[in-house]
Amino acid sequence: MNRSAAAGRRDRRRGGVAAALAWFLPPTGFLLLALVCLLLPATVDAQETEPLSVRVPLYGVVYDALTGTAVPGAAVYLERESRGALADSLGTFRFDDVAVGFQVVAAIQFGYEEAAARIEVPEDGAFIEVELVPQPILLDGVTAVVDNITTMERRLRSRRRSAPYQTRAFDQERLLRSASSTVLEFLQMETRHFPVPCPAGAGVFGVGSSLSGTMSTLCIIRRGRVVSPRVYIDEVPAFGGLDELDTYPTAQIYALEVYSSGAEIRAYTYNFMQRMARRPVALIPINLWP
Repeated sequence: MNRSAAAGRRDRRRGGVAAALAWFLPPTGFLLLALVCLLLPATVDAQETEPLSVRVPLYGVVYDALTGTAVPGAAVYLERESRGALADSLGTFRFDDVAVGFQVVAAIQFGYEEAAARIEVPEDGAFIEVELVPQPILLDGVTAVVDNITTMERRLRSRRRSAPYQTRAFDQERLLRSASSTVLEFLQMETRHFPVPCPAGAGVFGVGSSLSGTMSTLCIIRRGRVVSPRVYIDEVPAFGGLDELDTYPTAQIYALEVYSSGAEIRAYTYNFMQRMARRPVALIPINLWP
């Protein structure tokens, strides 16, 4: 992983305690931006220090680096905890039970560059400020970004409603709050589709079918048959099937759809939705048998 120090590191103090942040580039390669951690006053005597397993609150606010205004709906993710939260209409977020010590906090919102930082959470809990810098598209007008994302969400809902079979959808809040580290783990917990080794010739309609077009080593049991689901990631066929879903952290997924009891699975990343914020596209129809 390519890591570098980011310029503009700032330290703020509350009660005489400084919060020093170590910056690095996240795996997605987005530009790192400023994040400031304000530690609450230390009140516990050294002899009464609680063990590192103690859980404390971590809360903060996400705001626009240029205007200083709140950024509502931003996704804030704790890598160590494998869970996240959405900022409210005031840009604020809160985690009630975060482990003391090292944490990696990442934040993303459409139209902004992604930010991530390594922080140390003290035994008193912490308050952090997440500063996001707009991408050029946002400078052209935040209304266009919101409208385009709304258009894509409407198209996703319309396609699900028009499907002649059972569909399940999981939004970004559900995905962020999950303790699952990968999309495959999330599917296992939420849909009870437990991965099993694929026998030779397992397709979406069962053993002996070649219609799935995947090279996955993992299958599921669907209606009493071992099948290899069709998997799409960002509207592109994922030939690795379930194996490929196991490589995607849950925090990278904006929305997840499961069609016809697991026959087809479609995942949409934040990167994909960022592109849709610039220019929405038509969706590929669902063509499965019920």
